[in-house]
Amino acid sequence: MALLAVAAPVPAAEQRFAFSVNDLDASLASYRVDPQTGHLRFLRYYPLGKSTPTVVVDPSGRFVLATSQSVDRVYVFRLDRLSGTLHPVSGSPFVTGGRAPFQILFHPSGRYLYMAHRFAGVGAYAFDPETGAVSALAGSPYPAGQRTRSIVLHPNGRLLYALNAYSNDLSAYAVEPRTGALKALPGFPVRVGEMGQIDYLAQQMQDVPDSAGGLPYHLTADPAGRFLFITNAASANISVFRVDAGSGAVVEVPGSPFFTGFNPYSATVDPAGKRLYVTRPRDNLVAVHRLDGATGRLTPVAGSPFTSGGEQPAFVTFSRDGRRAYVNNMASNDIAQMAVDPASGTLSVEEVVKTRSAPWFFTLADGDTPPPPRPPRVYAARAARSSAAGELALLTPALETLARATSGGQPSAVVVNPVNAFAYTTNADTGSVTTYRVDEKRPALAAIAQTPAGAEPLAAATDVNGWYLYVANHGDDSLSVYYLDPEEAGKPKPVRGSPVTTGKAPVAVRLDPASRYAFVVNQGSDNVSVYRYRTNVTPLYFESVRYGSPFATGHEPSDLVVDPTGRYAYVANAGDDSLSAYRIHHQTGALSALPGSPFATGRRPVALAAHPSGDFLYVANAGSRGLQRYRIEKALGAVARDGAPLALPVVPKALRMDADGGHLSVLAADGRRVLTYAVAADGTLRLQTDGRPERPLSDFVFVSRP
Repeated sequence: MALLAVAAPVPAAEQRFAFSVNDLDASLASYRVDPQTGHLRFLRYYPLGKSTPTVVVDPSGRFVLATSQSVDRVYVFRLDRLSGTLHPVSGSPFVTGGRAPFQILFHPSGRYLYMAHRFAGVGAYAFDPETGAVSALAGSPYPAGQRTRSIVLHPNGRLLYALNAYSNDLSAYAVEPRTGALKALPGFPVRVGEMGQIDYLAQQMQDVPDSAGGLPYHLTADPAGRFLFITNAASANISVFRVDAGSGAVVEVPGSPFFTGFNPYSATVDPAGKRLYVTRPRDNLVAVHRLDGATGRLTPVAGSPFTSGGEQPAFVTFSRDGRRAYVNNMASNDIAQMAVDPASGTLSVEEVVKTRSAPWFFTLADGDTPPPPRPPRVYAARAARSSAAGELALLTPALETLARATSGGQPSAVVVNPVNAFAYTTNADTGSVTTYRVDEKRPALAAIAQTPAGAEPLAAATDVNGWYLYVANHGDDSLSVYYLDPEEAGKPKPVRGSPVTTGKAPVAVRLDPASRYAFVVNQGSDNVSVYRYRTNVTPLYFESVRYGSPFATGHEPSDLVVDPTGRYAYVANAGDDSLSAYRIHHQTGALSALPGSPFATGRRPVALAAHPSGDFLYVANAGSRGLQRYRIEKALGAVARDGAPLALPVVPKALRMDADGGHLSVLAADGRRVLTYAVAADGTLRLQTDGRPERPLSDFVFVSRP
């Protein structure tokens, strides 16, 4: 088992962002948190060193820190509290001076931090709250026992405890408040996790020495600092110790250890201090115990244990009010959002969101209240007139032209880089990609480069980080892949191995929200090709042939959309009036048909849009001139018609939904009308505008920036 232990931080107050460290992906992922629903939506990811076990936010809420065991470094980022963007601070990553930094805890003052080093004890560091710089204190790291995996600070800030997994004991230190230095307390180490002989090899714990006992993995405390809780991974129980806040001495409570089920990994006390939540990665469950505040005794709550919503749960992280919890499941690469019953403490899954590979730890972060949203910009590819070339235009939502630039061809698709000021059009007639510099404030557009593509490029997409551009070439059955170099004005550079072969006549390319997979819709061969990455900094152009790619669809597939949780893909099949629905495999990207698929649609479905809530899917039917809403059953991915189809006054070609899901726009097949509908909370649509652009549009996108 690849799971190792770290201590869970207390979630922040105004939780608008979240972060996970992803072990197999060597990355730090960021999410936006919906303040009403608690839903997570993927923002972007940041490469880290290998083996990344923990991420924390400093007490000021301005910095995010993550460790890498493989390079003995700590990465420090400054958090933009409006956008959630992370910026490396000067000097990051910082040398820790100890082997395998496993966990970070901040002193309440925010001026010091401590790390559990698996092979060096406890590291102590000064933290500059203005610059984010980290520097080791004199004497760091401090000796502890064997395999120090987990540490906890007493709420009074004067005591620190360290759990040593392979020597089965607990070390303790007094914290010098003026310097942050540690001094070993008398009477420690204290033995924990004792039990009889265990067949560790049979339990896939090959590196555990014969001297190990119950294998104490994780250490936590209740919010008041009355008790310490230790998960004993090999002995299926929890040890509970009462803490003397004055002297730091501990004594095991009567009845300890308490049974919790095999292989308990981490323990987290809810914000109210009433219950203990224990992850069990071997059976994908979370055990919940009621905590007796007077005695420290643990008793299972009714219905415990509960499903973790995925495979190999590592930690439970609570919202500040304790009504929501998030469980990061390492093996299924997802974060499960749970509803917490305030009376009983029971858990129920509300939503599961796919993320990068092996999310080891998860934390919530403060965000500032955003200013009123600015009206979105519309980037539109406009067809060529007889006397003029095609162009990219920057428009208002009312389709008024703010800026324009010639495209050098007949533009077929438009893409806007999500992180910097560049945009791109594919030009079907000239087999090229045009790069534009964008200034939304002036506003202004300027075409700055033209790059060869394949024959008849019809569709394009970029990843969430704005690193790569993917272009589907309808005329030669290929996918061109480019690196978007910000140092060279965002000009696309073909990556090694590009172009790659697709199925026949590709018409669309889409990425999942976490940019782990690229899906190419092959209209001529009635299938979808799936591409993956090799490492977290390589493009998605390794086809999943080994896992079954390409995957069969209905006849004449025309569009594909991935739901906002990243779990399901839907394909509109124009040739047989159907909607194919698939589950996306969390490790390979392979598509497997969902029960009931394909689902009936109107005549000739050509375009799809998924609501950001994940509740609704919209299908535009060109043959019957209708727009049908479907409700998505989140637990299964199946869809069901939700109301009668909405009649359209045009033959639809494309659907576009803005970032917050408030508006859905329909582009007419001739490009001469854009119908924009307001989207109500129940998914119903109300016509808001019937736009008549001054020149026909071949494609357009909404862009909303903070």
